[in-house]
Amino acid sequence: MSDPFFSRKRKRGPARDGSAGLPSRVVSAPSREVEDEEITDPETSDEEMQAADTDGSHTAVESEDESDDDNDEEFANETATDKRRRLAQQYIENLQQEFNTAGFDARDVDKDNLAARLKEDVAEDQGRLYRFLTQSFTFLRPARNFLSYKGMLTPTAIAGADSTLYTVSKDRTLSKWDATTGKRLKFKRGDHDKDILCIAVSSDGKFIATGGKDRKINIYSPELDLLKTFTQHRDLVLCLSFRRGTHQLYSGSADRTIKSWSLDALSYVETLFGHQDAINDISALAQERCITAGSRDRTVRLWKIVEESQLIFRGGGPRSGQKLQFVEGSIDAVAMVDHHIFVTGSDNGTLSLWTLQRKKPVYTVHLAHGLDTVLTPEKYTAEKVQFPAPPKQQPRWITCLAALAYADIVVSGSWNGVKVWRVAVQDPERLDVDVVGATGGKRKQYSLDFVAEFKLPGVVNSITILENGKDEIRICAAVGRELRGGRWMQRDAKNGVHVLTVKKKSE
Repeated sequence: MSDPFFSRKRKRGPARDGSAGLPSRVVSAPSREVEDEEITDPETSDEEMQAADTDGSHTAVESEDESDDDNDEEFANETATDKRRRLAQQYIENLQQEFNTAGFDARDVDKDNLAARLKEDVAEDQGRLYRFLTQSFTFLRPARNFLSYKGMLTPTAIAGADSTLYTVSKDRTLSKWDATTGKRLKFKRGDHDKDILCIAVSSDGKFIATGGKDRKINIYSPELDLLKTFTQHRDLVLCLSFRRGTHQLYSGSADRTIKSWSLDALSYVETLFGHQDAINDISALAQERCITAGSRDRTVRLWKIVEESQLIFRGGGPRSGQKLQFVEGSIDAVAMVDHHIFVTGSDNGTLSLWTLQRKKPVYTVHLAHGLDTVLTPEKYTAEKVQFPAPPKQQPRWITCLAALAYADIVVSGSWNGVKVWRVAVQDPERLDVDVVGATGGKRKQYSLDFVAEFKLPGVVNSITILENGKDEIRICAAVGRELRGGRWMQRDAKNGVHVLTVKKKSE
């Protein structure tokens, strides 16, 4: 499953942006997390690392204030098990202190609440799906808001942070919106020479990155001031994604390469090779890795940056004798649910759920957005008397995907609107193994369950999901008359952004 052919091209010598000629690994140092250094420490045992992970940041600060002599005397005869117990107790006391600060009596805090909080923290550290939110929100009648693109061409991509949205369009416009009021706060045009195709926003909203047909990647501040332009790609820049919680940027291009950038230093880091066709979509979470969809090479690749390796997942064929009505020709969209689960969308309308433990999808939804409407004779032929047989109905392919990080909500888009899906897990405690049924046979552990559908006139070119605290979720869809990379027209549609606000169910 692991591909031994993994080429990496690093930048050496003087940097183009005037920075010192340092190796790429040094340039990317600002975005490296402390955890990576701790893991590679040869003097740290596995038990000590587990204890440190359980302890959290509060105890780490306290341990710095204590002298080495006191530690040696007090815990000289402490075993590894005693140490883990002590650190866990300290962590629970810190949680109780947080409850007290919020106005609760620690004696009144239920043990189940503490256990749930501990479980969530451990799951987030491990990169596991731990937020099961679908059952807590009502998708029946969401509040709708339309951000009009009047006088502008088709929006091609959307991204956001907090309650701020950023969109790009075919007329080379970058716009900033308030997702709450629907007001356009700012817009800018002209920094790209051709259509802008993709956009990404860092988790803290400090950097906005755009890419387009002119092969450029432009970096902006929140006020839309141009900070840097990268020109290293040799073909269309089709997708961008920030590593969660950092300023490390990944880009995918039609030149079949993935490039990594450090925006703290505003510099290029390295290039990854392997795909045999244009890279249509890219997704990343907190770990230093990303996942890409290679369109017509029908592969999805997980790039492990630190390990210098990649995992290849191949689509395109029937499963165990299954006959497909429509063959998968291209994998165009990908979204990471957590560090072990991801979702892909294809041109035959297939929505697939994958895990890192399997080479093939663990669950597949065929014709997720149904078949396209039957064309009238006037639309498929120029004949006036004898009409030929109408063409066969074709599936609506998945144009875009979005997933809420570490949660069970996935949203897909096509040219009939958006659909919400739930990532269902039979046994959340055993995500890495199959669940054995009562008869001794294996049953499906994962599934994608349909939740809701929202009809939107036009082609959904991009989707992003914003969280407003714990009470609201905003599904924001960039919709236009044309596909992002084509000129198929839907004249009854309006260019703009649909914002669907889903609220939490009342107690």
